[in-house]
Amino acid sequence: MKRVLGVIGSPRKLGNCELTVKEIAARLSGPASLSMVRLVDKDIRPCKACYRCLMGECPIEDDFRMVLDAIASADGVIVAAPVYLLGAHSSLQRFLDRGLQFWKRLDDLAGKPAVGVALAGVRDGEGAALLGVENFIRAMGMEVKGRAVIHAALPGEALLSEEGKVTAARMANALFSPEAPQAEDPSCTECGGTYFEFRGGNRVFCLLCGAGGSVSPDGGTIRLATRPPAHSWRGPAARKAHGEWLIGMKEKYLRERERLKEVARVYAGGDFI
Repeated sequence: MKRVLGVIGSPRKLGNCELTVKEIAARLSGPASLSMVRLVDKDIRPCKACYRCLMGECPIEDDFRMVLDAIASADGVIVAAPVYLLGAHSSLQRFLDRGLQFWKRLDDLAGKPAVGVALAGVRDGEGAALLGVENFIRAMGMEVKGRAVIHAALPGEALLSEEGKVTAARMANALFSPEAPQAEDPSCTECGGTYFEFRGGNRVFCLLCGAGGSVSPDGGTIRLATRPPAHSWRGPAARKAHGEWLIGMKEKYLRERERLKEVARVYAGGDFI
């Protein structure tokens, strides 16, 4: 039996996020057990930027490790978050802010199948929320097997619409599918992402993996070509290398901290509210 974890980034109980997670799990073709975590109900405190977790244990005693353990031990993950002012609910980002600890769990997280859904109350009002949901999955090294936006404002509305039902079925079929996710067109040729920043002329930058590239007209469509990013976190080897780089930067800071503090001391003080 597959163990599925639903990560709910919404404070609303029995809201559209929770219902969507349960509906996706109910539509899985094989036997599966569903457990869920509501991030806003957990004590997940802000990162202190001390970097102690790279060489030892995080000094913050809260629920972060418990949630990370649950994600790492699941066979598949469903992530759902509502849109708040054109972005995903902040509970997702607060968890990711503690993500230096992911480097110690690479073997448990790498390639784990996951699907992500953003719930938007207004059509075309989702902004960058799906980007936030997808980044939550990718930043931990899991594989995005499916991604979607469902438009629903009132609690329960997600399961009343044909869009919601079709999307739940599609996410359920994708979660444990042995086939690679079907790339959207156009999408990043490096990571499959669909969020880009235009950087003058025909140059584009993938906001998910950092790949640069260009767009050009191709008949009635757009041709998108990207090249590997300078720093890629995709794949266990690249992630391990990045973790080693972070450790090296921590060691460099310890060697040079007195000189760095001299620079910062000039700017000490100031009025804070």
